[in-house]
Amino acid sequence: MRIKLHHNFKRLAQISLQNIGRNLLLSVATAVMMGLILFIFNVIMVLNVLTQATMEKIGEKVDLILYISDDALTFEIEEMVKDIQSIPVVKSAVYTSKQQALSGFLSEYPDKADPFTNYGIANPLPGNIKIITDEPENHSIVTDYIKKSDYSKYLIDSASSNENQEIVTRLISVTNFTQKLIFGVIITFIFGSLLIIINAIHLSIFTRRLEIQIMQLVGANPNMIRFPFIFEGIIYSLIAVFFSFTLLTVFLEGSELSSLANFQENFHPFILFGSELVGSIAIGVTSSYIALNYYLRNS
Repeated sequence: MRIKLHHNFKRLAQISLQNIGRNLLLSVATAVMMGLILFIFNVIMVLNVLTQATMEKIGEKVDLILYISDDALTFEIEEMVKDIQSIPVVKSAVYTSKQQALSGFLSEYPDKADPFTNYGIANPLPGNIKIITDEPENHSIVTDYIKKSDYSKYLIDSASSNENQEIVTRLISVTNFTQKLIFGVIITFIFGSLLIIINAIHLSIFTRRLEIQIMQLVGANPNMIRFPFIFEGIIYSLIAVFFSFTLLTVFLEGSELSSLANFQENFHPFILFGSELVGSIAIGVTSSYIALNYYLRNS
């Protein structure tokens, strides 16, 4: 029984491939059109991942720096840091002493001599607390908290990364746009692919209508008639997915995006490939089933 099923499956698959061969130009056009729509979807997905990765990278940079007076004692600064870290929007708060600030300045410019030591000038750099918040726009919550607390007398000044905030705001708007665009492309792909494959299957049925009529007259199982066309729809879907990912690979290699660390961490090609493969096969099966059922009802 299993040998017979295997033989039938092999025979029906051969019929599907013959159908594709008979309408080779149409078959290629169908798969390429689906593949191009998928490629556009993949490029938009890459853009969305890239903006998300860039926002994460900017988010890791210092959002806010509080400059502390020299009058503040060490234990008071430690208490201040602990209180700042307890604020829900704060991810981290790190204190840098006057000496550490000077060492950092000199290590950043190793080619320059130490002007303070050479001319006997006291270290003018104040200690500071570097703060990273969940979102760049949350830095005002921290500054308001410090200004209203007992620590305000030790606060000389504050500097926030307004540039980062502006960049993130723009990236958020780009991300929102790409997410809407992704939804639109998904809808376009589903309905476009359904129509493309239904049209291809209709033409394939028209080419083989005499054979189908003979199979109906001899009492062939409807599933035996359906399977070659369903398999044909699956083949279109498989070719389209592989074609789109070939284009995507060329695009990523050409743009060198695949070498970016943050992009690699956020982009999961195997998950995307698997999702598109399952979705495309489902579309191929559905459209083939719709096309053949329409013909069988009206024949």
